[in-house]
Amino acid sequence: MSNPAIRRYIRTAAQDAKWVVSVCTGALILASAGLLEGCDVTTHWAYARYLENLGAHYVQKRWTVNGNIVNSAGVSAGIDMALYMVSRLTDEETARTVQWLIQYDPQPPFGGIDYGHMKLLPRLLRSMNSLRSPFYTGKARRLTRQGS
Repeated sequence: MSNPAIRRYIRTAAQDAKWVVSVCTGALILASAGLLEGCDVTTHWAYARYLENLGAHYVQKRWTVNGNIVNSAGVSAGIDMALYMVSRLTDEETARTVQWLIQYDPQPPFGGIDYGHMKLLPRLLRSMNSLRSPFYTGKARRLTRQGS
C-alpha cells in the first residue's frame, strides 16, 4: 500500500481502464492509491478499519460498485462479483449460463453469516486488526494526502 511505484501504476492504469476490480483486501491497495476516497466499499470484514483509515467507507455487502470500480468482500463473494461483471460485459443470460456451467448454487451448510452476532474469536481478530490498522495505513494515507 505504501510502495510509490505500485501506487503510481494503479492510478495510471485506472485512468484508462474500462473496469478496475478487486477481490477481498485488494480494495485496500485501490484505497491507498486514492481511488476509493469517500466511496462506500466492501472488503473482508476483518479489514474494515484499514479501509476506513484510507478514506473509504466500509459497507457490509458481497460486492460494491463505484463507477467503474468494483470490489468484493472476500474470495467467495468474488464469485458473486464475477457473475455481476459477466452480466455487465455481456448480458444477464450469459451470466446465468456461466453460473450454471460452474455449478454455482450457494447453499451454505450452516446458512448465512450472522455478522450482528459474531462469536468471540472473530470479534477479537477484528479488534486486533483494527488496532494494527493505523500502523499499516498511516504512510499510505499520508502519501495520498500529498498526492503521491
